Amino acid sequence: MIRSEVWQRFGSIKGVGLQDRPIRDKWIKAGKKFNVGATPWKQTLSDAIGDIKAHREAAKVKARQAIFRHTTDELEKKHLYKLLKSDEWVNDKYLKRVMRKVCHRGHNHTYNQIIVRSDDYTVFTLNGKIWIKIPSLVKGKQIAIPLSTNVSPKGNLRIILRNNQVEVHYAVEVVKTNDCGIQTIGIDKGFTEVLTNSDGEHYGNNLGKVLTQESDRLKLKYQRRFKLKAIAKKKPWVHPYNLGRKKLDK
Repeated sequence: MIRSEVWQRFGSIKGVGLQDRPIRDKWIKAGKKFNVGATPWKQTLSDAIGDIKAHREAAKVKARQAIFRHTTDELEKKHLYKLLKSDEWVNDKYLKRVMRKVCHRGHNHTYNQIIVRSDDYTVFTLNGKIWIKIPSLVKGKQIAIPLSTNVSPKGNLRIILRNNQVEVHYAVEVVKTNDCGIQTIGIDKGFTEVLTNSDGEHYGNNLGKVLTQESDRLKLKYQRRFKLKAIAKKKPWVHPYNLGRKKLDK
């Protein structure tokens, strides 16, 4: 319900430049109620606004292509690109028309998840398993969820209810590792051979010969094919315009 309302009210051009905090403060002041706790709906609001911005940024790729085709004046292109990037395109008639064409109002199809903030859940270990506790709809009570991992989650959580099961999603930092040591290895890709390593050793010495033979074979094949295609294309004009016995005999 939260995501649907956010997309419905702010997924159009009227939502350009809006931040989640002013919306949140306005809803709190109006006494708006949802079927989840205060913190989860605020975080879900922020997440939905982020999705809308990502949807709009993706549409700008097509808008940039339209600008490129629209004019050959480099100064005008630069000006339009600047307006598009800074969200000032809402004040330009041409850009507004382009964005309306490429950025259609999105619709929410997600009804089974909420966002839990990093400081709104606790992690503990029980019987060798990692568990988390998240707030419930009953004030002062929490819901304990066992995880299928031995790694404690960090950051915001995305709780998804799917097929009568609870899924806990969270972002992890990918550590770049270098399993091959610290030495630098150079590889030269060539034509006469497949490659040459740092020690000067050659691999696939017959590559050039194989490529040449295959290239010559394909060249002859396609030359013959296109010659037949050209003759077939000319055939309808040969008979009506009598282009000579030489071509008629073909």
